[in-house]
Amino acid sequence: MHITAAEMEIMQILWSTANRMTTKEIMEQLPDKKATTILTLTGRLIDKGVLQSVKLGRSHAHEYWPAVSEGDYRKQQTHSFLHSIHKGSAKSLISALFQDENLSKSDIDELREFINGEAEKHD
Repeated sequence: MHITAAEMEIMQILWSTANRMTTKEIMEQLPDKKATTILTLTGRLIDKGVLQSVKLGRSHAHEYWPAVSEGDYRKQQTHSFLHSIHKGSAKSLISALFQDENLSKSDIDELREFINGEAEKHD
C-alpha cells in the first residue's frame, strides 16, 4: 500500500493526535485543501485500509482514526523498499547510504552504534 504525499498529510495529522478527528477538524489543520479534496483523500485512505471512519448522526460529517500505526506503516514501507529496490539485501541498502556521501561522521557513528547493538542481541 502506498500513501501519496497529500494522503500522508492527513495521516500525519491523525498520527500526531491520540484522538479521533472529525472532517471539520482535519480541514482546520489543512486550510489550503477544499472539503471535497479532504473527503476524496480520506476515502482513498479508507479504501487502502489505513484509515477508519464512522458517520456522525444524519449529517455528512465523519470521525476518522488511523487503522495502522505510523511505526507499522514505516516498517511496511521500509520492507517494501528493501525488497523492491535492494532485492532484500540490508547490506545493499546500507552500502547505498554510505556511497551517498551525505552521511556525516556523526551519522556514521550512530549507524555503527546501532548495528553493534543489534549484533549483540543476536549473539
